[in-house]
Amino acid sequence: MVDGMMRNFFHTTLTLTMVLFSVAANAEELPDPTRPPANPAAPVGGVVANQPAGLQSIIISKTRRAAIIDGETVELGGKHGDAKLIEVNEGSVVLRSAQGRQVMTLFPDVKIADKQEIKIKPRLPAVEVQSGKQKTRPVKHKEEK
Repeated sequence: MVDGMMRNFFHTTLTLTMVLFSVAANAEELPDPTRPPANPAAPVGGVVANQPAGLQSIIISKTRRAAIIDGETVELGGKHGDAKLIEVNEGSVVLRSAQGRQVMTLFPDVKIADKQEIKIKPRLPAVEVQSGKQKTRPVKHKEEK
């Protein structure tokens, strides 16, 4: 009887293991949306494939202002086609050409609300508890030298 129970247990364990492996093997792996393409500049027939158009990124540092437009890095004052990059901001860039000014935004469908002023509540005096009674005392601040 023990031998039959062990055989049944082994058979059940083996069956469950096989089922779990088959489910894991058939699971669909979700793509990571933050992962860059494998080779974004791989030419296909002399044309860059799947290259998104428009403003893709903005680069702002202490020493540099640039934008990546149509897959090309354009420095402030540099040319993109027949247009000159004349302004680089946090969320947009401005190009000037013979046709006029063109504003390109990084996220065209996103509207940024005005920054609101944050009000800070004043600090309350510290509370001491001695023998069941509460006493208030003013907060001592360090003196500046």
